[in-house]
Amino acid sequence: MTERSCIRNYSAVGAVQTGIRDSRSVVDKVIHASKAGLAVAACLFVSVAAAQSNNSFPKMPVDAKTVRVQTQAEEVYNRTDYKRAFFIYRNELAPIGDKYGQYMVGFMYLTGKGVEEDRIAASAWYRLAAERDTKEFVKVRDQVMRSLDDIERAESDRQFIELRKEYSDLILLVRAIREDYDELGERTGSRLSAGGSRLSTSRPVVVVDMGGSGSSGTEYYSSIQRRLQARLDYIAEHEDLNVPKEDIEGFNIRAIERHIEAYLERLD
Repeated sequence: MTERSCIRNYSAVGAVQTGIRDSRSVVDKVIHASKAGLAVAACLFVSVAAAQSNNSFPKMPVDAKTVRVQTQAEEVYNRTDYKRAFFIYRNELAPIGDKYGQYMVGFMYLTGKGVEEDRIAASAWYRLAAERDTKEFVKVRDQVMRSLDDIERAESDRQFIELRKEYSDLILLVRAIREDYDELGERTGSRLSAGGSRLSTSRPVVVVDMGGSGSSGTEYYSSIQRRLQARLDYIAEHEDLNVPKEDIEGFNIRAIERHIEAYLERLD
């Protein structure tokens, strides 16, 4: 499936617009252009690719269940069942790094749809949604942030940091790294060490996926190893994270976690 055939609302130019009144108390409107015409249902999370913008954040796999939840959220929202839609966006999509879901949580806070209106909470969620520099998300984030006074901005900072520590790309990436590392260790008896890893292949294993096709254990776990390495390489390439090279090369996952957590505690 191509990106052209699978576009979520924020991927379309002009799909997201805001206007903040002079009183800065509310947002007048957010226009979702041609909402019904945007192909959400079959999207295998093109948001991962479309929202990358100028960074090379590693792709995270999305299963069929997540696609169904994305579709359900959109359908429920279009039926104006805003409380249910907010619940899905906030509790099922935002926590797994769905940037559109995170944006929608902010939007619903901003407009009071399905939840009590809260401009500061909206700003924090918009900041989280914009962390990949998707231009539509950056636009609404910046507009809302400009509407806050100093006290409100400080509270937005506090809430944003808390959200980052739970749902930011980096936190999800570190969790995925640990899952990959643990799966390699627990299911293959592999020993990961600086400079590479060894997969135990003394006994043949066939891994069957949900579609019914199978691959050898060596192929399956080698793909996990490559994915793990790509994720570690992303961290290594970002010097601002201050993760020592020896921790990355030595697969010191806990040390990597500590450095990421420290990075997310501060705002640049």
